[in-house]
Amino acid sequence: MKLTPEDEHTIEQYIRLAHGGYTGHVGIWMERLELLHMAHSKLIVKMALVTARYESKGADNA
Repeated sequence: MKLTPEDEHTIEQYIRLAHGGYTGHVGIWMERLELLHMAHSKLIVKMALVTARYESKGADNA
């Protein structure tokens, strides 16, 4: 996965906020981030797709 400078900045800000406004250097280890968060992210996307499909079918029946 290739990060843009904007992606890196966003991740840095999340890390800083999660650690009480930490102001030191932040290193981003993508393999570890994927390991920690990818399964959860995939689940959220699947849930959103199912919800969108369900809602669009409901709109067709209205």
